[in-house]
Amino acid sequence: MKKEPLRFNKDGKFKIMLIGDLHEYYDMKSDNAAAKVDDTLNLLTKAVNELKPDLVIYLGDNARAATESQMRSIISRITYPVSVNEIPFDLVFGNHDRECEVPLETQLKLYQEHENCYAFNADDSISGCGNHNIVIKSHDGEKDMFNLWLIDSHNLYEDSSRSYYDVVHEDQLEWYKKTAKELAEKNGGKPIPSLVFQHIPVPEEYELLREAKPHERLDSVQGHKTYSDKYYVLKPQVEGYLGEAPAVPDFNGGEFAAWKEAGDVLGAFFGHDHMNDFVGFVDGIMLGQCKTASFRVYTDGCRPGVRTITLDENNIENVQTKMYHFKDFGLKSKSLDPYMRHVTDRQDMKLKVYGTAIGTVAAVTAAAVAVNKVSKAKKKK
Repeated sequence: MKKEPLRFNKDGKFKIMLIGDLHEYYDMKSDNAAAKVDDTLNLLTKAVNELKPDLVIYLGDNARAATESQMRSIISRITYPVSVNEIPFDLVFGNHDRECEVPLETQLKLYQEHENCYAFNADDSISGCGNHNIVIKSHDGEKDMFNLWLIDSHNLYEDSSRSYYDVVHEDQLEWYKKTAKELAEKNGGKPIPSLVFQHIPVPEEYELLREAKPHERLDSVQGHKTYSDKYYVLKPQVEGYLGEAPAVPDFNGGEFAAWKEAGDVLGAFFGHDHMNDFVGFVDGIMLGQCKTASFRVYTDGCRPGVRTITLDENNIENVQTKMYHFKDFGLKSKSLDPYMRHVTDRQDMKLKVYGTAIGTVAAVTAAAVAVNKVSKAKKKK
């Protein structure tokens, strides 16, 4: 079914809302499941109603199920807050989406059963599922103003001795370069400003970090795999929160370099790392993380959220982005205990470390006092 073209609003703005790492599944009975689903859907519903996006993008690790019927039910569940408001949505697949019994191609067809789904597979001959781009037209529909790339970043790399996670494949990059060139030719030879959306981040994210100093260790994260010999914190100019190491491929597949060569990409946004929501610039390209929006998975206390990206037709290269967390909407969690409603995972870790340290000091002090008493008693004898 042919979709209505996306276009900027009459005020020249276009707002995208990102939903990351829902990991929604069929079970509603175990492990406080119903309350977790309620928290997640309350967040999505409130975010859609208050932020009023023009497009919603699911950033991968969206759903898993044992059967096609279950998958259809789960997809309807996670898209309902968007579909009921007749908001267009799109998606990329994550590493875990391909680990369930329902093939990605079938999952894509199930999403496409929803009239407001804009996802499709642009080229069946290239690696992955759901690689495509969408153009956003001017408010009057006369001109192609902006472009969105939605890329499959795969799962594990075929040679685990070289890398844990896969990279975007060469044939995907060739498709991207070819399509970007065609778009530029239609635009008088000038690249159309674009954003990239995919699940697994590019290795260049580590350029937004610096090695932690010894006194910063409790506020740092240990690097992932290849980067695990160091602990990292965000560089001063980077905004947001670093809650875990960016889990990137262990070698560089050249995707970021391809963006620079084509000259169209203003920024790229990723999921995958549930607790991260930082954003910064590398070589003039914005790299942004979107925290998980789910209470079903490991998360950062009561801070699951969504990210908005606002584009301006009258200032097309000015990309504005902001994270909105669960508590920002005035919501109260049903699934978390009172303690975890008020602290982040890092604060919880610090309290445990401090508690252990205090306990150790207390134990050492008590032991020293006891030894001193014994020593004095012996002297009296």
